[in-house]
Amino acid sequence: MDRVDRLLALVAELRAASPDPLTVDELAERLGVSGRTVRRDLELLTRGGLPVRSERGRGRVLPPDPAPPPLSEAQSLVGPVRDTLAAAVRSRRVVRLAYTDRSGRRTFRDVEAQGLVLGPHAEYLVGWCRMRDGPRMFRVDRIGAACLSGRAAGARDLDELLAALRVPLPRPPADDGPRAPTGAGRARAWTLDRLEHVRARLRDAAEEVRDGRPGAAALRTVLGHLAQWTRWQAAAIRSAADGAEPPRSDVPPAFARPVPAEERERMIQDAMALRSLGELTRDLLEELTGLGHWAAGCDDALWERPVADPRPGGPPGLERPLADLLAGWRGPLAHIEWHLDRLAEPPERPVDLEEDDELWVVDRCPLLP
Repeated sequence: MDRVDRLLALVAELRAASPDPLTVDELAERLGVSGRTVRRDLELLTRGGLPVRSERGRGRVLPPDPAPPPLSEAQSLVGPVRDTLAAAVRSRRVVRLAYTDRSGRRTFRDVEAQGLVLGPHAEYLVGWCRMRDGPRMFRVDRIGAACLSGRAAGARDLDELLAALRVPLPRPPADDGPRAPTGAGRARAWTLDRLEHVRARLRDAAEEVRDGRPGAAALRTVLGHLAQWTRWQAAAIRSAADGAEPPRSDVPPAFARPVPAEERERMIQDAMALRSLGELTRDLLEELTGLGHWAAGCDDALWERPVADPRPGGPPGLERPLADLLAGWRGPLAHIEWHLDRLAEPPERPVDLEEDDELWVVDRCPLLP
C-alpha cells in the first residue's frame, strides 16, 4: 500500500468508527503497518487540517461532520443556488427553479430534488419535474434562482431516474416490464423529453468537432450509420403502431435484400461517403424532429396498448409499450446514445485511411448480430 492509499485508508477507518475512538494499535493492525507509521500519518493529517482528537486512554477519534443548518424559504432564495439545491436533496423537498434552457427560454417549475450529479462538463440536479410529470436533469449553471418549498418530495430511486434519462446501454431490463411511465400523457411527455435530450446531445457532439477538430472523422462515420438505422427503426415502429404503410424512403434497392450485417454496414458507409458531417447531422436531427411531430400528434390509444417490437432484419420481438419502443432499450434513441457514449472511448479497432484519420468502428453496435 503506497502512502496516498494508506492515508485514504486511515481516514476511512476513523470515519467508519466515528464517533467511537480507535487506538493506534487497532489502526496499525487494520492497515498492516507499524504504530510508528500510524502516528506519523496522523500527525501529517492533523497538520493538514483533519480534526482528529486524542482521547486519553481511548485512542484517536474523528468527530462526525456537523450537519448544515436548515435553510428557511427566504434564506434559500437569497443564498447560493447550489446550497439551496443541496439542502433540497438532503431534506427531500420540492424546490422551485427559475431555469433557462439552451435556447434562452426561461421557465419556472417545481422539482422533487433527488440528487446532484457531477458530469464531465457540468453539474446537474436530477429530480422529478412536476411540470413535465417525468424525470429531468437541470444544469446547475443554468438555474438562475432556487427556492425551497415546504412540500416533501416523493420517494424515488436516483438510479432509476438516471436510467430513464440516459438509458446508457440499449439492453433489456431485468424483467419484461416497461421502462417508460404508464398512462398516455406521461408516456408521451417522457418520450418527447428523451427526444429533445438526444437532439441536444447530437448538436453538442457536432459542435465539439466543428471546423475539423479531432473526432470529426469518427463522428461522421457514426452519424452515417445512425442516420440510416434511425430512419429504418422510426419507420418500422410507426408502421407497427398505427398500421400505416412506412413512409417513402430514399434507401437504395440493394438495402432491401437480405444481406449479412457486415455487408449492409459497408453499403451504408459507401452510400454516406460523399455526405458531409453537417449534412449527416442535419439528416439525423430532421429524422428525430419528424419522429417527435408524429409522437406528439398520434392518438392516445397508441400509448396505452402494447406494440410488437419490429426488429430490423428479423421477426417481430415481444410486445412493448410504444414509449418503450421509441425511447427504451434497443430503441432508436438508446441506439444513438449508445454510440455517442462510446465516441468518448478509444476505438478498439481503428481503421486507417489515406488521411490517417481514425474512424470509430460500428461493428460492435448492439443492433448488429
